[in-house]
Formats: sequence, C-alpha cells, structure tokens
Amino acid sequence: MRRIIIFLFGLALLSSTVGAKKNPPDEQSWRAPTATELGAPQDQKWRDASPTRYLTLSGDFDGDGKPDEARLMVRGDGKAYALFVKLAARDTPIKLDEFPDIKKLPTIGIKNVAPDTYPTACARGLDCAEDEPRYIRVNHDAIDYFDHDVFDRYYYWNESRHAFAQVGITG
Repeated sequence: MRRIIIFLFGLALLSSTVGAKKNPPDEQSWRAPTATELGAPQDQKWRDASPTRYLTLSGDFDGDGKPDEARLMVRGDGKAYALFVKLAARDTPIKLDEFPDIKKLPTIGIKNVAPDTYPTACARGLDCAEDEPRYIRVNHDAIDYFDHDVFDRYYYWNESRHAFAQVGITG
C-alpha cells in the first residue's frame, strides 16, 4: 500500500512538472505581422516611405562591424507584439520589449538612428525622474521605435553594460 501511495504521488508530481513545461512564456512562437494586423490599407500609406514598411531594419547595433537586424513581431496568439534584435554575434534573437496591445501596431514602426548625441524627453521638459538622462550618446546604429506622429523611443547599445538600453525621446 505504501509503495502504491509513493508511486501515485511521484506520478502526480511528474505530470504536474511536465504540464508546466508545455507553454513557458519565453518559448512562445513569434511571426511577422499580417496585413490585417497592420490595419486598413488607406491608414497604412505612411509605411510606403520605407522599403521594409518600418517593420524591419538592419544596422550595426553593437559596434562589432557585422550587420544586425531588428524586427517587429507578433506573438503567436495574435494579442501582443514585440521588438526583437538578432545580433550577428549571437545565436538567438533578443526580445527588447513586448507590448500587450496588438491594436496599437497599425501606427507603430521602427527606423534607423545614426550615431550622435540626442536630447531625451527629459531635456525637452517632460516630467522625468532625477536619474533619467537628459542626453544620450549613441555610438553605433540604434533603433527608433515610434508611434507615427506621436512619440519616439530609442533602443541603443550601452557600451558599459554590453546590453541594450532605452530612452524616451519625444512624447
């Protein structure tokens, strides 16, 4: 009887562990946005100015001299989207940010930012914490994540952290 109880307990423990591994959040599928998710064609005319429709871009984001790629992707369930970067020196893409409202995607895009010094939203007089930067120095290509005619947020390589950082630029 004791062996049966131990066996059943072990079986229950094993099945709960296996069940928990079915859909870990980091292993969800991601895909390119569909035309429907981007909105009505008449509302997407602004995307015509970019050959990639402001959905992908290439640049040397980490300064290693190799081309990297950034993409806006939609989560497999179609309810959220994210900004991913595939650095040439790494095997797997990096998810820089995930945005929970797919309905915002029709006005969202990404474009290149050239190396330079830029004033942030804090320098423009928006309410910011004291430790937020007023200016950033972008040493390599960077990513401008933007809401068409509303706001810009830069994702750039932080040399000291060897990782991406982000900062609001407008709105």
